[in-house]
Amino acid sequence: MNKKFQINKILIPYDFSETADLALEHAVFMAKLHKAEIILLHVIESYSFTSAISNAFSKSQVEFESKIESSANEKLEALANKLHHNSGMTVLYRTVMGKIYKTIVKMAEEMNIDIIIMGTHGVSGFQEFLIGSNTYKVVMASPCPVISVQTHATKIGFKNIVLPIDNSNTSRQKVKHCVELAKHYNSKVHIAGLANMTDTDILRRFDVKIHQVKEYLDEHEIPYTLEMFKGDNSASIVMDFATKLNADLIIMMTDQENSGLFMGNFAQQIINHSKIPVMSVRPEEGDPDKISLGY
Repeated sequence: MNKKFQINKILIPYDFSETADLALEHAVFMAKLHKAEIILLHVIESYSFTSAISNAFSKSQVEFESKIESSANEKLEALANKLHHNSGMTVLYRTVMGKIYKTIVKMAEEMNIDIIIMGTHGVSGFQEFLIGSNTYKVVMASPCPVISVQTHATKIGFKNIVLPIDNSNTSRQKVKHCVELAKHYNSKVHIAGLANMTDTDILRRFDVKIHQVKEYLDEHEIPYTLEMFKGDNSASIVMDFATKLNADLIIMMTDQENSGLFMGNFAQQIINHSKIPVMSVRPEEGDPDKISLGY
């Protein structure tokens, strides 16, 4: 159930934007550390036209989309060749028509991708409330961890990693992912204990969870700090903590406990509002009591 987390294939959804370039920089650095290959994916949103009027233009639409696809492929090929020439790493590329987040998830499943790194512009207000971002949709459906980066995240590398631990059953599953990255990036881990409970017995059990995380980091010789927090808005607490530390990465589970202030759950808040890169990990399926440790 708890398979080892290793990075051999990195998928980059690439739309030729500034944030996509930044995600690619992170991916190249990661690929060098892990000796992994990179897959560039450009998705062209395809819109279906059903009215009689639009059907008259269907041929020109197909021709137009074909030209876009050909142009994108040429640019991706040039980029892939440049990356391979500069680093020697394997770089594959694909241009696909379809819904952005569905195509990314399908590609990750078909190619057994180990991690996705993608740029996000973040969303707020009614857009966040009604539809969310493509990044958030990918995060919630992806079969592998997803690192999302905004344009503010110009530092490459993850020297300081924030690891929020709450009282949810799966919170500790991400610890193995944290350790894998920390070993390669020579990172220091900063545990944020989110003790949003008052019952003495629950607090005692939570202390045991924190102690197990510390033991696991000690066992793998990962340096760490620990700070405990109380408060209703876990997402805001974690982002403020990460900002204060000048952290390079926040690692969280997609089912992290919900909290207020921003619209949406913990994961959606962090993804849409964090200026620091975020690694999102979906929980493994099965008996929480048997897999919650993640190690």
